[in-house]
Amino acid sequence: MHRRMDGSAVRLKPLERLRQLEALGPNRVTGSALEKQAQEKLGAELAALGFKLDWRPHWWTRSIYSGLMVHFGIAVLGTALFFRWPLVGAALHLFAALSYYLEAMRITLLLRGMFPRVQSQNLLATLPAKKTMRRRLVTVAHADAAFTGILFNPKLLTIATKPPPKGLGWFHKQLGVGTASVAILGVLGLLAGFGVWTAPAWLISLLAIPSTITFLLNLEVVVRNTIVPGAADNLSGCTASVELAHRLAGSLPDDVELVIVISGSEEAGTGGACRLAQALEKSAEWKKEETFIVGIDTLCNGTLRYLEEGEMWAIPVPPKMLAAIEATNAESELKATKYVIPSGATDALPFLVRGWNTVCLSCIDPVIGAPRHYHSVSDTWSNIDERELESSIDYAEKFLRKLAVS
Repeated sequence: MHRRMDGSAVRLKPLERLRQLEALGPNRVTGSALEKQAQEKLGAELAALGFKLDWRPHWWTRSIYSGLMVHFGIAVLGTALFFRWPLVGAALHLFAALSYYLEAMRITLLLRGMFPRVQSQNLLATLPAKKTMRRRLVTVAHADAAFTGILFNPKLLTIATKPPPKGLGWFHKQLGVGTASVAILGVLGLLAGFGVWTAPAWLISLLAIPSTITFLLNLEVVVRNTIVPGAADNLSGCTASVELAHRLAGSLPDDVELVIVISGSEEAGTGGACRLAQALEKSAEWKKEETFIVGIDTLCNGTLRYLEEGEMWAIPVPPKMLAAIEATNAESELKATKYVIPSGATDALPFLVRGWNTVCLSCIDPVIGAPRHYHSVSDTWSNIDERELESSIDYAEKFLRKLAVS
């Protein structure tokens, strides 16, 4: 935030704030100094608005792609050993499937818990209610940037995000399919190892396709080791969160608390949100019935959508959040429609699986099934669609105001 000659604050336009955040430097990866510098810059502007800052450090692994590579690499190894040592193959398959299921459902890190960890942090900026609190509104946007690779080529994204044939909707969940196929291979390995039945080679090969593809694509990301600028994903959400703080501070009902969370390690598998959701549930610091959480992730470079999360299977948007979206749509020229995430997750998921009223707003280009420049080195401030960013922030403001009085 700049200052005028008289010392008063100058409020930045969202795109200019975003440009300044990007200018801090490249490689804003999980646990980096730049990740925290971006959070500090945002926090300074929030503190100037009267928000109380609360830093909450956590430990997480640096890359989700190394985790996927190792999980599905173990599965590939299990397949290679299947016919010679079926019980060894079964053990590898079942371990990989169980470990990734626990991770995808945000229960715990089993295999990935053995990886080296880095320290990241969440920044919670709170504007308390002026009287006894009835409602807590929370926005969550992450400050870290992603790795890139062939996995995020627009042509491949177009194929990967294409809806499956009618009646086969679950097959849209790519990591769910991959994990299930590995688990089935584990069961077949047990049957073969105990002499019950040996599956034909064609069936084993067919079931091994999802894990092999997943292993190779994530291996390429790890070997490339290139971090994107992350302007749309998710400096757009960060600048939007501060803009929303400017708009909502002082104009919400007196019994509403506003919390702006700038999370860390989202691109490493929603690490910051996982640790925060776990801690809040354990401490009961936030009561679920009075708290409404809105993920703000990539508010540009596509059409505004609300996301249906879930890596193993779809997890429905909570009814109260859906009702507020419908009410906002009824009064807004811009309408947010549902988009089912085929793979991956946002910071909304760790809260959602624990029963919080949560939803994430994002923008999806209808052609590629992802935001334009998604996880690409071209995701810079100069490729931000400012009109889409501004209109998405307008919608988010109306949505939060609906939640405040619901």
